[in-house]
Amino acid sequence: MAAPKLLTPVFALVLALSGCSGPDSTVPLDAESASVSAGETLRIDFGKVNPSVGDSWYLVEEPDAAVLTEVGRETRDDPDCDGDGCGIELAWDFEAVGPGETTLVFQYCFRTDLEECVADPEREEPVELTVTVTD
Repeated sequence: MAAPKLLTPVFALVLALSGCSGPDSTVPLDAESASVSAGETLRIDFGKVNPSVGDSWYLVEEPDAAVLTEVGRETRDDPDCDGDGCGIELAWDFEAVGPGETTLVFQYCFRTDLEECVADPEREEPVELTVTVTD
C-alpha cells in the first residue's frame, strides 16, 4: 500500500488560486462509483469536515496512475459559520488519464492522524469509490 496523502492547507490554497479549471463531473463520496471521459476532471465532494480539531480524510489507496491521477484538494469555508473552530467544505480532484477502471480508497480519522486513526462510528470505513474512465 502506498503512503497516504494529506495535503497541507497551504498547498490546497495554492491549488485553488492557481487558475485550475473546475471539475467536469462531481460526485459525493458515498456514490460508490463514477464515470468520466479521459481528459476530464472528477471532483469528489466530501462535504463538511473540521480540520481545526484534527479531523482529516486520507487517500489510503491511490488509483492506477494509467487511469486516474490526483490533482489536489480544494477547501472552502463554511458560509454558515463565522466563529472559531468552524468546519470547511472539502473536495478532492482527480484527472482521468486513460481508459480503464480503478478504485480510490479514503479513510476518515477523528481527531487523530492515520497512524492512530479513530474512525467515525457513524460511517462505514474505509470508503471506496470505483472510477471508470472512458475514451
